Amino acid sequence: MMKQLFKIRRQRGFTLLELLVAVTIFAVGLLTVAGMQITAMRSNVVADSTSVATAVAQGVLDELLSRPARDAVFNASQNNQPYPLDEAAMSQIPGGGNYVATFDTLLNNPANGMVRINVRVQGNARTVTLTGFKRL
Repeated sequence: MMKQLFKIRRQRGFTLLELLVAVTIFAVGLLTVAGMQITAMRSNVVADSTSVATAVAQGVLDELLSRPARDAVFNASQNNQPYPLDEAAMSQIPGGGNYVATFDTLLNNPANGMVRINVRVQGNARTVTLTGFKRL
């Protein structure tokens, strides 16, 4: 019996101070992880917006490059011509619908018989520019 009492007295748990320190460290760790999650979600929104703008610019550039060399678009230099985007199609793209595409062409650039096409897409505080070349 005496031996059991002696064991009970020697066993000690955590003090209140130790518990408070452990909970504080745990809370700081959780707040750090929560802050990283918020930053990651913001970065995902930026990446999504940039991806949509890039896809729109690539589509416009592909459509312009697929036109025949005799097309009126390539006859004279165009400066910031608006490119009509299909609003119905844009509304089906997650994050789409707020983009404006413009293009300009530069004849005989970089060489005679070629045209340089610059496509610029702006939307959601992002601007994406793609450049393509076509032999005339």
